[in-house]
Amino acid sequence: MNNRRSKKPLRTGAVSWTALVAATLGLSSADLVRAEIASDGLGSDGAYRLVVQSYSAESLAADDLPGTYARPLGSMQRAVTAEELERGIAVDLVQIDAAPAAPIVVAWVEPGEPDLEYDALRARPSPGAHYGVGSPGARVILRRLQV
Repeated sequence: MNNRRSKKPLRTGAVSWTALVAATLGLSSADLVRAEIASDGLGSDGAYRLVVQSYSAESLAADDLPGTYARPLGSMQRAVTAEELERGIAVDLVQIDAAPAAPIVVAWVEPGEPDLEYDALRARPSPGAHYGVGSPGARVILRRLQV
């Protein structure tokens, strides 16, 4: 996973519907941000919601959580299992608003199913979620968030 940001044509295999729209419209200002998300162990199998967002570095507070009014540059959500996260999941995010510098990838997993909210743009981690932060192209390890 050595491509950090790409201006190449968007790959639409395992990305959100935003990627499909961007590819269909030929949005040249859209960036594709790739990351691999893994967990250090969720403990039990069941239905989980994985949320992955990208932010500019200045949008994160000292505790690596997005600021109250921070707006993600890109986001996606999907259903996952504990087994999938133990192996690692490759994700692609489409950023419609390009970041001036390399973005930061923020990801978390929590019990439940993805909701119908637009690609999880307004989502924030719930208490007890497994949370991680990293650079595009890097492996982001999710660990229990201490609230």
